[in-house]
Amino acid sequence: MNYGEILSKAWKTIWKHKILWLFGVLAGCAASGTSGGGGASGASSSSITTQPGSLDFLAPSTQAWLNDLGQFIVDVPVWVWILLVIGLVAVGFFLSVAFLMVGSLGQAGVIAGTSLADQADPEDKTLSFGTIFKALKPHYWKVFLFNIGFRLVGFIITILMIFPIIVLAFCTCCLGLLLLIPVGWLIDTLVNFVVIAIIEEEIGVFEAISRAWQVITRNLVSVLVMFLILGLGGLIVGLIISLPLLIIPVLANVIITGGQAVTVGLVISLLLSLVFIPLLVFLGGVLKAFILASWTLTYRRLAMAGELTPTVLSDKTDEE
Repeated sequence: MNYGEILSKAWKTIWKHKILWLFGVLAGCAASGTSGGGGASGASSSSITTQPGSLDFLAPSTQAWLNDLGQFIVDVPVWVWILLVIGLVAVGFFLSVAFLMVGSLGQAGVIAGTSLADQADPEDKTLSFGTIFKALKPHYWKVFLFNIGFRLVGFIITILMIFPIIVLAFCTCCLGLLLLIPVGWLIDTLVNFVVIAIIEEEIGVFEAISRAWQVITRNLVSVLVMFLILGLGGLIVGLIISLPLLIIPVLANVIITGGQAVTVGLVISLLLSLVFIPLLVFLGGVLKAFILASWTLTYRRLAMAGELTPTVLSDKTDEE
């Protein structure tokens, strides 16, 4: 398999059909997760001697506010907290489903768009959102149901495997956890190929799982090489993209405040982060589109030409 040809064509495809960038940004929603946490504290007093649980080191106004907050929490009925927790869980669930729906749309869009572009003449006009949407529409719900089913099964398996994984790590001094790396690689690749098979070959979910497994096992070395290229390459590019978000706010904080004014520094860092986050999301979407396009072309090259029957995609191209 010509890896250079696949990577080159994947880049040329997303560069010519820039609408795939939008689908790449949407595809990132399927795997998006936010984690945050941090804080900064400083104390200039030379000696603080307080008993455990004491708030004497805080300003009187802060102590009073914390005491009032604690009393308010105590006074709130238990049923209110129960309803609050249920509400937060419900909101989290619906947001997760919404992100997964949007992510599935983006994932299917990049794959369908890449397939259309691979079949089209190089001189054909660029693909539009409508053209790609018409191509993915018959397969969208299958992709979404597969994604949500995969996450549910993965969650259940994770819960069931927590204890065995802990035992494995303890008995092997964590070296046994290295066995999870090829398992994770196989699962990640299988998921990509299942979605591609659903769209590319217009088949059902279970048939697509069987088909994806067949393509991977018959071309294990080629798929492994491509995974290493895209996995390591994507990791390096992702780190490069993320560096400005991590470094520039800190440097600006040090240059402007000298690292002394903690509150001002935090505000500056937050504002600069808000500026860079949209750029980070956009560049991450372009990277996601490139990776999905590369996997789609890889699947098309590995699968036998006679076994691929993307007639619907071809007909839609002709209609446009």
